[in-house]
Amino acid sequence: SGSSDPYCVIKVDNEVVARTATVWKSLNPFWGEEYTLRLPGDFHSLAVYVLDEDTIGQDDIIGKVSLSRQQILAEPRGEWGAEGRGLEGGTAWRRWAPTVFASAGIDSWLSLAPVHPDEEVQGEIHLELWVPGQGHPRVLRCHLIEAR
Repeated sequence: SGSSDPYCVIKVDNEVVARTATVWKSLNPFWGEEYTLRLPGDFHSLAVYVLDEDTIGQDDIIGKVSLSRQQILAEPRGEWGAEGRGLEGGTAWRRWAPTVFASAGIDSWLSLAPVHPDEEVQGEIHLELWVPGQGHPRVLRCHLIEAR
């Protein structure tokens, strides 16, 4: 049809913890939605699924981005960026800058991967993640910006 009705679902260990609004008739959706996720201490992975809402039948999965616990909790492998410090609502925070990402904090276009191995997927999602406070995170701020 030349367009999609995309939305995102955030899962922690395959459990849905957040869902964005649907952007109707768009191949380049902008969500700009931010979530505060409370992570269990023993979680294994966080995934963002991009889906195409279908008013008749089942929604189609466009693709996903997955991050392991090790990638998210890799503070010793990363560093805290000086420009990533701030004060929000009286709470100090620092953006996490793992070595696998080039910028301060995860603020990158990440390629979508197929959910099933035989599928071909194109597209990427602009995702920003950061851990407020210090030490190993129990809280993760997740900003789903846009896709293309």
